[in-house]
Amino acid sequence: MRFLEAVGRVIGGALSPLALGGSFIRRARLFHPDGVVYCAGVKALATEGEVGALAQRLAGPALVRFSGATWRWRGGKGERRPDVLGVAVRFRTSEEVTPVASAGDQDLIFVSARRLSTLLFAMFTTKRHDFLDNDYYALARFDVAGFGRAEFRLVPLRAAAAEGNRREKLERAAAAGLALMRLEARRRGARARWMAVADIELYEPVDIDQRALRFNPFQTGKGIVPRGLIQATRRAVYTASYLGRAIGGRERVPRAGGTRRRESEQ
Repeated sequence: MRFLEAVGRVIGGALSPLALGGSFIRRARLFHPDGVVYCAGVKALATEGEVGALAQRLAGPALVRFSGATWRWRGGKGERRPDVLGVAVRFRTSEEVTPVASAGDQDLIFVSARRLSTLLFAMFTTKRHDFLDNDYYALARFDVAGFGRAEFRLVPLRAAAAEGNRREKLERAAAAGLALMRLEARRRGARARWMAVADIELYEPVDIDQRALRFNPFQTGKGIVPRGLIQATRRAVYTASYLGRAIGGRERVPRAGGTRRRESEQ
């Protein structure tokens, strides 16, 4: 185990009681508590070379969750306050709509901040009234099979023009076939260029048990493996947050299959 990752696990262990307690009290995720989930399709853009191999692995069905990081939704009141937005993507191995991840699934988690160090500043620069008017970054680094060390970002191809809150804008854009986000990757380095990997098209929002839907950066079925101190810190914190909301909400962890129950406040 690399030294920084070992340090990250220690830090994560120290922070995990806070994540567990906060999620228990909130009866939801400590961060990104409320969200909306879409079925999506991933179309490979690259066909050759290292990027092409990655794109082909990611192509297919996906689940995408959009959320605000800090505030409960509460009918749209949450988007009136400074915040960062998040997008969690699960690249699926099957078309089944389920909160349960399969062995071959891959999760990537993005926020509307370029770096962890800029999160506070991003709360005031994020265009929080429109999910499709921000770029999203994975914040940390990954080892990618056949590609090497890489960073990832999501770039919406157009902002939603419709009126309404950000959820309404997103739903209208998806219904019109205009909710498109481009996944890009680059190697580490100031001069490295972003390379288009795949387009993600949102189809429609889905009813799914979000308390049981657990996005995990260590779900690495497509060969994208988290590395570094930040990523290692996440492991214990994410597990503690999940357990906290499970206990607080008296949540039963699903064993298999999907669900059609709508959350009272997603």
